[in-house]
Amino acid sequence: MDNITKLNLLFDYYGDFLTKKQKNIFEQYYLNDLSLGEIAENTGITRQGVHDVLRRSQETLVNFEEKLGMVKKHIQQRKEIEEILALLKEIEPGLELSYKEKYRDVYNRVSSLLREGGV
Repeated sequence: MDNITKLNLLFDYYGDFLTKKQKNIFEQYYLNDLSLGEIAENTGITRQGVHDVLRRSQETLVNFEEKLGMVKKHIQQRKEIEEILALLKEIEPGLELSYKEKYRDVYNRVSSLLREGGV
């Protein structure tokens, strides 16, 4: 997983622990893809100030992950569900007709967890 994707996941889980200013600058930089200069102009602080806020925000998010591990758990659960779906696909051809409907129900319910971001 690349660094930006990981930071966005950390932000999804722990962003509410950032200050309003940190959240605003983080969103502008990582979600809206603005440059440090653009953010500095929008917020009335220097580019260095924006950089410092981003660095502190990242440190805060990483510290929460180190203590709570929610993103790591999310990634592990997602991988486990993908493996379960692969196993289900392998056994589908051998199922008796009477089990096909139940199989489809289980498969669809597990798939929806991934699509809806439940995991």
